[in-house]
Amino acid sequence: MVAWLLISFFVLLFLGVPIAMSLGLAAIGGIFFLDGGNAVTVAQRMFEGMNSFTLLAIPLYTFAGFTMSKGGISKRLMDFCYSIVGHIDGGLAHVNVLSSMIFAGISGSAVADTAGVSGMFMPEMVRKGYSKKLTVAVTAISSTIGIIIPPSIPMVVIAGICGISTGKLFLGGIVPGIMLGLAQMFVSFIIARKEGVPKEPGKFEIKPVLIGLKESWPALLMPIIIVGTICTGIVSPTEAGVIAVVYGLFAGGIIYRELKWEDIKFAFAETVKTSGRIFIVIGTAKLYTVMLTTAGFDKWIANKMLGFTTNPTIILIIILLIFFIVTMFMESIATLTLFMPILYPIATSIGIDPIVMSVLITVVIGVGLVTPPVGMCIYVACDLMDVKVGEVFPTLVPFLAATLICIALMIAFPALITTPTLLMG
Repeated sequence: MVAWLLISFFVLLFLGVPIAMSLGLAAIGGIFFLDGGNAVTVAQRMFEGMNSFTLLAIPLYTFAGFTMSKGGISKRLMDFCYSIVGHIDGGLAHVNVLSSMIFAGISGSAVADTAGVSGMFMPEMVRKGYSKKLTVAVTAISSTIGIIIPPSIPMVVIAGICGISTGKLFLGGIVPGIMLGLAQMFVSFIIARKEGVPKEPGKFEIKPVLIGLKESWPALLMPIIIVGTICTGIVSPTEAGVIAVVYGLFAGGIIYRELKWEDIKFAFAETVKTSGRIFIVIGTAKLYTVMLTTAGFDKWIANKMLGFTTNPTIILIIILLIFFIVTMFMESIATLTLFMPILYPIATSIGIDPIVMSVLITVVIGVGLVTPPVGMCIYVACDLMDVKVGEVFPTLVPFLAATLICIALMIAFPALITTPTLLMG
């Protein structure tokens, strides 16, 4: 059974069949031909995977992100960030990173960040003397912060699968997200000076910062509302998604007066397409995971890993390596839905903190989003600038190295992740 499931899935994936169909067809083949199941079993298992109140947050945060990005915040965010870090060597690269950190608190999606806010900076960066390679690299890597700083769609998926507190996961991602942003700014500074990028005129002044703050405060308030209401126990993370939707419509339509009916229709359409794609993957991955578990694959993995070592740190590193390798070839949501039910019990059985592990997995998934062959963020950014991934990857390597250093620090000092979660008790 296990051999059939693994071989059929990878053959379908190699033939170019979409990930959801590859998972579903491999699992259905196992149910019908090997397990004697029926169509009712298929429907029930898929529905079980999608039937979660926690996962309802996915379309809500997605819609809120689209309405805020279409509602006039992008230019205001850029001006605000420019007033803070624009005067430093590599200023526009720093603005790109800082904007991604702020927008991370709105969209919860790295790809949306790449195609949305970060994509606005690339033509301007090239015009100001930045190489296309640096422009694409910093845009792609900074957008991965979108899944680490709350809200985060992958964290919502992990919480739904493993029964972890979404609020604690959100809080656990704050410090790592800031660390990664600062590391990316440092690398941008070094590369910009090496490439001789002209420094932006002017110096830091408090007046432009206050003006930028006045213009962009509705956008900056969004993540505070989301995290604040969750931390105080007023609402659940899913209910906070409803607040985000209402606030996004209010900010874009009433405060900024730039959100039009066409933009709302666009947000609805994109939310349906994005959420539908995610939920189909979750449903088929649940079906496939059930078949793997029935066949005893989880017990085989547990015996192999625990037979090798029971050291929690080494097991955690092995789990992160698995996610890193798999996300180089598979879509991130499918990877989470497929492997978290198998690896999560192994980790918790030897005392690995589930919040620490989940946040680190989210960071590693971000690395996968900019790593070929399936790195969606790097492909989106390269497509926007009409360059090849192979040309950009050498410039991306220092950013990836900085990310790995941050991951190592988080493994060595898990309090960087767990300390903010104490706010929820």
